[in-house]
Amino acid sequence: MFDSTSYNLTRRAFLKFLALGGAVAALQACDGAESTPPPPTVQPTVAPTATPAPQPADVTARLFLDAWNKGNYAAMYAALAPASQTKISQNDFIARYQNVLNEATITQVNAALTSIAEEGSTATAQFKVHFETALLGPLEQTNAFSLLREQGKWGILWSPRLILTQLENGNRVKLYVTKSTRGNIYDRTGAPLAIGVQALVVNVWPAEMRRNGVEAQVLAALEPILGLSQNDIKKRYGGQNPEWKIPIQTIAPEIAQANAEALSLPGIVLEEQDARQYPLGAAAGHIAGYVGQISADELGELYGKGYREGEYFGRAGLEHLAEEYLSGGRGGKLVALNADGAPVQVIAERAAEQSQSVYATLDSELQKHLATLLNDKRGSITVMDVKTGGILAMFSSPGFDSNAFVDRERNQERANYLTSPQKIMLNRATQGAYPHGSVQKIITTATALERGGMSPHTPFHCTGIWKGLGYPKACWINAYGKTHGNISLQNALTQSCDIAFYETGLILHKQDPNLLTDFCRAFGLGSETGIGLQEVAGNVPDPRVQEWQPTDSTDMAIGQDTFQTTPLQVVNFVAAVANGGVLWRPNLIAKIQDFVNETEQIVQPQKRGELPISAANLQAVREGMRGVTMSKDGTAAFVFDKLPVSTAGKTGTSQVAGNHDPHAWFAGYAPFEDPQIACCVMVENGGEGSKVAAPIFRKVIEKYFNVKPPPPAKKGEPTPTPPPSE
Repeated sequence: MFDSTSYNLTRRAFLKFLALGGAVAALQACDGAESTPPPPTVQPTVAPTATPAPQPADVTARLFLDAWNKGNYAAMYAALAPASQTKISQNDFIARYQNVLNEATITQVNAALTSIAEEGSTATAQFKVHFETALLGPLEQTNAFSLLREQGKWGILWSPRLILTQLENGNRVKLYVTKSTRGNIYDRTGAPLAIGVQALVVNVWPAEMRRNGVEAQVLAALEPILGLSQNDIKKRYGGQNPEWKIPIQTIAPEIAQANAEALSLPGIVLEEQDARQYPLGAAAGHIAGYVGQISADELGELYGKGYREGEYFGRAGLEHLAEEYLSGGRGGKLVALNADGAPVQVIAERAAEQSQSVYATLDSELQKHLATLLNDKRGSITVMDVKTGGILAMFSSPGFDSNAFVDRERNQERANYLTSPQKIMLNRATQGAYPHGSVQKIITTATALERGGMSPHTPFHCTGIWKGLGYPKACWINAYGKTHGNISLQNALTQSCDIAFYETGLILHKQDPNLLTDFCRAFGLGSETGIGLQEVAGNVPDPRVQEWQPTDSTDMAIGQDTFQTTPLQVVNFVAAVANGGVLWRPNLIAKIQDFVNETEQIVQPQKRGELPISAANLQAVREGMRGVTMSKDGTAAFVFDKLPVSTAGKTGTSQVAGNHDPHAWFAGYAPFEDPQIACCVMVENGGEGSKVAAPIFRKVIEKYFNVKPPPPAKKGEPTPTPPPSE
């Protein structure tokens, strides 16, 4: 017997032994000796692989529902049983879900498994799903699906009813949107700015007209009613599907009534339509705005709010700003339709919310007056209530008539507005950015008083030319062969002495180059005001982001550097100077009125901030501004002669690159003792602020305070010559 304890053969030794035995056998065969059978080959033992347990059905069910919650439709499709995947492709599966979610305005899905029961190779899963919709509110359903185990893997047996229980037997969903009539826009007194009116669209149905053999008769009847030639009418429906009803023109109800017999001819179809009318026309185009039809490309988020292609919504001005009030909350009815398009069941329903009307802060009479003051000049006039920030009037020139955007017969006029090199659609009060010239001296004076260690009486000496930086910089008065001589800081604001402000800018620069920038930002420059219209932020020169030299600070002190300010920003900070330092957010909406439910919502003024200046120093700034219009040395005093309303303001003449006249500015407020309104006038390439912008400002004051302008000079009576002024 073999004793294993006396001979322990290792695996490696054993294998060597086998190899050696093989070699010996081979040698014996070569010698012709009788061969012996080789020992049997020993195969290593392989451990058997365990058969994996099938994944529980609830895991597959949860994966499917979790993927739905995340909008991962590809993962959902991967969880389907092969039998279901053969019935619908992945693309069609994804499209089915997305179409239902879009139609039902579903914004969020929260599906959760509630129970599951397995029986052999089949299982049934119960789940609840909570939908959040943009239009219909929350929607909940209890639902179920079956699972099938094939080759150890569970798959879901899918049908469209897993999206919504009503989607069975080939049903589909359709959302019928309901809405209320668009609200109106009024001025602060109730005068209409944008109102809804009833109109009738005259449609031609070519196939019906021809079936009855009356095409010639229809064309002859429509020609005098529409004011179009028969050829023009024919062009409008020519080439279209003859079974379509082609809109030709909108007419007033009274015209339709007067021509009822002619309009009843076969092939003529009248349809009622809500139309929009803008009573102030071109006097308020930028501020009233307009409505326009929604294109397919624009739907996006609007679809989920109930808007549909072809509907009207606010595109600009107050129409856009107040869209949520004017359009009301859309409602709708989500219905399951069968294969024939017949309604089967209402899935969800929500009533439309009543639209509301908006009362603007505007004064329509003042608005119409502003539209007469710029004539053919490019520019803007903005008037603000200094105590609330409400915009009383805002006119941008050239203006446009909002009615051209809702009257299909004014297509060419509309196209001219949109393509004009004059940039007619640009609201120059909010989107026009310019250097504001010496109007900046208001902020520079405030900075010098508050942070520069100066007082209103700090002296300067103007010789017409300043060489504080080693090279000459001229004061504007030098062009008239004059100087300001000895002058205080406060009087330098009144007389707009450039040299005093060059010196001030250099002093501030030596203390901290960021001082002027920080004060400009605190006065609201360099950022959007928040008015709600399209606007630009402009640019405040900033030593932190650009290379900076002392000359930059001196130029910035007089508003001639790389400044970009909007007239709205300027009137905003001038109003803050007038009211004691509160920088209001400019506002256009005074209240929202619900006439059906007899409720109203007053829009309260909102602060943007407060000017960083003490009451005493702010009063010194105001005194300097009063001198501009009311002292004999003021740059615009000659304009305000015999005006019974006290005023304060600042002229500005900002240089423009190239061979162009400077921009003319005037910004101020009235009355000086108890300020009510602030106004900014800006005329592009207008020339000197005192001679161009200041007289327009005076006309605004006369209108608002109901002051008659001075009588014209009598024949032969000498007309006073304006003094040298900025």
